[in-house]
Amino acid sequence: MKGTYQQLYEKNLLNKEQFDLLDAIGSKKVISVYYELRILLYLGILLFTGGIGYFAYQNIGEIGHVISMFLIGLGIVAGFFFIHKYAKPYTHKEIELNHPYFDYILLLIALLIIGLFTYVQVYFDLVEMLLNYSSLISAGVFIFMAYRYDNRALLSLGIVAFSATVGISISPINWIKGNWITSMDTYLISMVLGISLLLTGQLSLNKGIKSHFCFTYQHFGLLLYFIGCLAAIIDSDLKIAFALVLTITAIALSFYAWLTKQFLFFLYSNIS
Repeated sequence: MKGTYQQLYEKNLLNKEQFDLLDAIGSKKVISVYYELRILLYLGILLFTGGIGYFAYQNIGEIGHVISMFLIGLGIVAGFFFIHKYAKPYTHKEIELNHPYFDYILLLIALLIIGLFTYVQVYFDLVEMLLNYSSLISAGVFIFMAYRYDNRALLSLGIVAFSATVGISISPINWIKGNWITSMDTYLISMVLGISLLLTGQLSLNKGIKSHFCFTYQHFGLLLYFIGCLAAIIDSDLKIAFALVLTITAIALSFYAWLTKQFLFFLYSNIS
């Protein structure tokens, strides 16, 4: 590798500063900790929101429910003030952020909104009334914020929440017991939702509306589709039919992934 950029430098295609940087990276004198820092920041946000909930639970007798909700709401307002200050106008294209912590504050706001929504439900005894709408409202909030502020993490959370809305969920306890999906309707819902997400991703790519969201839609779409097929093969009476559908899909996806250079999708098709 060093010989490559050495040749480029000798041909005056790289200046001295660029060559020194590449040489430092190649010799491991300079390493990137970008992704490690992002993981730590996201983990910090999750721990912070979890800590708020734990603090409220432990001290609820002293600070009161209303004050707890007020403080969470105050945090949301402060967060939106920050977001409004640095947010750019909506556009169908990908937005380049001009603040390094914008995404993290946005994720924190979204989690606080859902936390406050859940708190209100429990405190005012609205859980039973809003049980069928909680996940749908959460999905709507996440997806709206994802499009408005161009955030793929929130889009992922929105897709997961919407999947839960239509009844697709797996708990650790059910996973251990082997109870993945409990009915044929859920198999089909998982497959139909997966196909819908695949089509949504392709449509966003073709129409140029947040085309960089395409991969996220297709990623979740393939996972839901393949999980539905595999669960049907294991538990349904139409094992051969679902196995045939899965095989045809995997072959088609292999060709598509090969042509579009999507290694992850190629991996999915071969594992399935």
